[in-house]
Amino acid sequence: MIFTIKSGNTNCFLLQDESTSNVVLIDAGFAADKDFIKNLQATKRIDKIGLLILTHGHYDHVGHAALLQEQYGIKVAIHEHDAESIKHGRMDFPPANGFLGNIIRSASIRGIDKAQYDKFAPDIIITDEEYLLDLDSFRIVYLPGHTNGSIGVLFNDCLFAGDLVMNMPLPAPSMFADDFSLLQSSIKKAKLLNAKTIYPSHGRPFSGARFKRF
Repeated sequence: MIFTIKSGNTNCFLLQDESTSNVVLIDAGFAADKDFIKNLQATKRIDKIGLLILTHGHYDHVGHAALLQEQYGIKVAIHEHDAESIKHGRMDFPPANGFLGNIIRSASIRGIDKAQYDKFAPDIIITDEEYLLDLDSFRIVYLPGHTNGSIGVLFNDCLFAGDLVMNMPLPAPSMFADDFSLLQSSIKKAKLLNAKTIYPSHGRPFSGARFKRF
């Protein structure tokens, strides 16, 4: 079962494994989004969340992590290469690719002072490739490029791809990356997973067949 929790233009996902009843939250939205927790509560599963997996350390993905960790006792996992940035609440906006990407980047940087979030320390540090204990149906896939610690989550033939790809306005590789060459390598790697549906953090889901035509 998949619930999409919108936070601004960022998609967060609540996943429930019907066979084990494990519930996982992917990403935690903007701290400035006052409706995020309310929308999460509306799923009636917030108290069942066993783990929050952060696809990377940018402010629009980690905003409510500290609150969920402190008030709900939810363990937080992030890749080792992005773990240091969230401890300091640091946000270095990645370089952009193309005209539209540079416009969005400039606008985002102008408002970066509004992107503050409470610092926190992760409970689980994800290494390059790891199946999280007791959550065998959720596979962590290391997909660096957008950030050095970017990951995806494979669940029920669906790839929750973080900012590896976007669908704004059409499915495409991310317009923003710390390393565009590494991003392309991660896209090639992700294609081999043969996911039936791709869930980007920005924009609507699209088919794995469309993804393979990138």
